Amino acid sequence: MEWKNSEFGEVGNQLVLPLFKGVGKAPNNSLSGLNRTQRTLVREAIASDDFEGKKGQRMAVWSPGCRVLLVGMGEKGDLCHRGARNTGARTVVALSKKRGLRVTVRFTTGWSSERMLDFAEGMMLRDYEFLEHQEVDDEHIAEPWSVDFQASARHQGVLADSLGHIHSVVGGVHLARDLGNEPANVLYPMEYARRVVEWAEGKDDVVVEVYDWDKLRELGMGGLVNVGKGSDRKPCMVLFTLNPDADEGVQRPCIVGKGITFDTGGISIKPSKGMWDMKYDMCGAATVFGLMEALHATGYERRVNGVACLAENMPGAGAYRPGDVFKTYSGKTIEVFSTDAEGRNVLADGLWKAGEFNPEYIVDLATL
Repeated sequence: MEWKNSEFGEVGNQLVLPLFKGVGKAPNNSLSGLNRTQRTLVREAIASDDFEGKKGQRMAVWSPGCRVLLVGMGEKGDLCHRGARNTGARTVVALSKKRGLRVTVRFTTGWSSERMLDFAEGMMLRDYEFLEHQEVDDEHIAEPWSVDFQASARHQGVLADSLGHIHSVVGGVHLARDLGNEPANVLYPMEYARRVVEWAEGKDDVVVEVYDWDKLRELGMGGLVNVGKGSDRKPCMVLFTLNPDADEGVQRPCIVGKGITFDTGGISIKPSKGMWDMKYDMCGAATVFGLMEALHATGYERRVNGVACLAENMPGAGAYRPGDVFKTYSGKTIEVFSTDAEGRNVLADGLWKAGEFNPEYIVDLATL
């Protein structure tokens, strides 16, 4: 999605009018840029009993040259961050997807700048699909589509300052989604590390270090080593530092993510039903990567550390077993009752490593 913000004026080939309950008639400026026929059709639709502006209500009004989508927002006083964002996301689904799509979203009576931004954020978040390994038909939209968020002059400063920031954060969310959606034969521990190293190239404010199989064994990271040793795709740990020279001597946060790129359960194997989505067991590590992208893209200036613990939990000939005892990075030992409790094992090493950064606090991201 390409975006911009402007005052009321020209309209694209689709116009979205998010309206509150009981609006009764077209608000001022809502029909700017439409011709007489289009204005008449929209006025009649808004004034009819068929559209009341109730939460979740939608009505499409077709006219030559412009399709108008009326979106009910419910009571103005009830609209919150989540409600505006969710409605923005649903609006993307309701849009007619055609090539050369130019959408105008027009915020009129009753809208605050904050709720406008929430609605826009929902649209940006929902503008996502993962088609990396699929064939798509010729009618599928491949090129970006554009959205013009229009509001009165007093909102333009806030929109201009904040929409770019939101778009950068959404880019990090989409990166994390892409990583989670990749199949495990494509995204395995060292492939994750390769992508991080490639991402960090040329970024002066980012430092990345990778502990490969040999380094993990050298350091005594028995949690990662034991969980990952049953797979041909060996484990690794990826360390992120954003703005390494900032906040010297000041405690800053560290984000730790579980990254099991595929979890069969190991020797304590899972049932086959639903096992295909165990590729998502690395979404903690995916979120660490996505967060670092979002912070970098938004120009965040303070130091943040990240630790991603990557392994495949497979029942190979060299896999760890129930009853095994091994030592973790902290020096403490773990006795294994179930090899499907692998998350706490890899995080034992990751959290102890995070402690070496003397963090202000640690955020643990894991599918447990």
